Amino acid sequence: MAIIAVGLLMTIGQWGWRMDVTEDRRHSLTSATENMLEGLGEGEEEILVRCYLEGDFPARYRRLSDEIKSKLGAFSKISAGKVRWDFIDVAESGDEKTIGETELALYEQGLRFTRVAYRESGVTAFQNVWPCAMVTVNGVDYPVQFLRSETMEPDEVMVQNAINQVEFTLGQVIRLGLRQRRPVVGMLQGHGCWSPAQTADFTSALAETADIVDVRLDGSVDALCELIEGRPHRQPKFDALVVAGPDSTFSDRDKLLLDQYLMNGGRMMWLMDPLITNRDSIASQQFTMATTREIGVFDQLFHYGARINRNMVLDAQCAPIMLGAGPMGDHRNMQMFSWYFAPVVLSTPDAHPICANLDPVHFDFTGTIDPVNTREGLESTVLLSSSGRSLTYNAPVRVGPGVVELPPEHFETNASAAHPLAVLLEGQFESFYAQRLGKELREDPSFAFNTETSDGKLIVVADADFIRNEVRNTEQGLAPMPLGYDRYSRKVIYDNKEWLLNAVSYLLDDAAQISLRSRTIAYRPLDEARIRGKENGWAMLAVGGPIATVLLMGWLLSLLRRRRWVMATHPKTTT
Repeated sequence: MAIIAVGLLMTIGQWGWRMDVTEDRRHSLTSATENMLEGLGEGEEEILVRCYLEGDFPARYRRLSDEIKSKLGAFSKISAGKVRWDFIDVAESGDEKTIGETELALYEQGLRFTRVAYRESGVTAFQNVWPCAMVTVNGVDYPVQFLRSETMEPDEVMVQNAINQVEFTLGQVIRLGLRQRRPVVGMLQGHGCWSPAQTADFTSALAETADIVDVRLDGSVDALCELIEGRPHRQPKFDALVVAGPDSTFSDRDKLLLDQYLMNGGRMMWLMDPLITNRDSIASQQFTMATTREIGVFDQLFHYGARINRNMVLDAQCAPIMLGAGPMGDHRNMQMFSWYFAPVVLSTPDAHPICANLDPVHFDFTGTIDPVNTREGLESTVLLSSSGRSLTYNAPVRVGPGVVELPPEHFETNASAAHPLAVLLEGQFESFYAQRLGKELREDPSFAFNTETSDGKLIVVADADFIRNEVRNTEQGLAPMPLGYDRYSRKVIYDNKEWLLNAVSYLLDDAAQISLRSRTIAYRPLDEARIRGKENGWAMLAVGGPIATVLLMGWLLSLLRRRRWVMATHPKTTT
């Protein structure tokens, strides 16, 4: 029987067959990745992955290396051998000069290492670990960084997150190499929109899969769309357009250009503040009055199906703020309070794919949005909402640190319901200028006015700060901080950037990117308190438990076989 079992196991191993029984399907590929790999045609060149995470390094990096090997094995099987890989030990030669030259070459190719500290002969030493790879697709090399850490040595959670994202990281670069054309995303400038430095963290992440172009309207008819000979309507120059933080009025001409961009098949995402909140007044005078921001597009968005309310949300589920809590001798008494003007929104089990499996996202001085003008062919979806313990104040709103004195009971008794903060509109849109534009311009072939679109997509977020990253001055110039960075915990804890990347992927009809990016595998660490001081016992149980189980089963089978043999050779007789 043992020989049969060993033979069966060897046969299964040769076939590469395995069964994933985990709850979150952590050992299985998503359908999007499988479809991509199965679609590798005969004419496609082989995809070569050269991974440099090989050698003698801590266990957490070996787990990451093993996961990469496992995923590449699955990639190769599904692609019928089109995906090949090679793991390279940078320090294999043992010669310091050779290692240094190799590491310099990798660095110049865009790969980065992680510095790991360890103890040797009572002295702290350091080792360079390269959690990265170079992927060659159709003759073009693409650098891949599996571990992106802001600290010298990443902790277990960071490494586990990298393990969770192996399929996405590899699939993203292969899909990028196979794509015939990179999508183009426009970032609107002017009209007070955030500067490139203030959206740099988002755009740098988006630039990995799309080309980013800054665009100004300035009344130019060719700013967003171009006229192509032989086509009755204009063609959008950008696959998607992001309008982030406008604070000045759009002229009728610029509004018409935005309208026609949407009508001609362009997709848009608006992030704007319905109220003006003077932060300098809060810092200097301890309060400000938030008043209505008029930029001239609220009526146009209302026509499309999104009413931007001139109000502000206060939510008991919010981010903290550090404020002075009164004198404490000769020291400042700084304490953490709930900053009700900064709602924190959590993902729900039935969330839209844009929001699925994300960490909390952070708003700041946000208003609300109501889906309106519902009609056949136009579908509206609330993407993000405040908690059930939130309330709204209509403009003008007094904004100041005194709000932290509101007791939690205030939100229990006055809250009405969750308020929409971000809305998706998709389907059939009618031009805002269909009944407003003069006949001469409407019938001008050089302008090529379009009255409607049947496949439009529009996302509206009632908070301009949702996309803005902090910027600090350095000797080298302006340096953007990570989007979602919390200065009190000194790390990124909000998933605003991932949400925005998902939103753009959805506008670009890239469902595969969303499904991979939003996939989450639970991190289940060992209970440190439970195993502390009992490591040897748990190790013996882990090693000896399976052996003891096999011996016990063998003894029971032997006993059962002996009993059946005795009964067969010495049957009981009856008198």
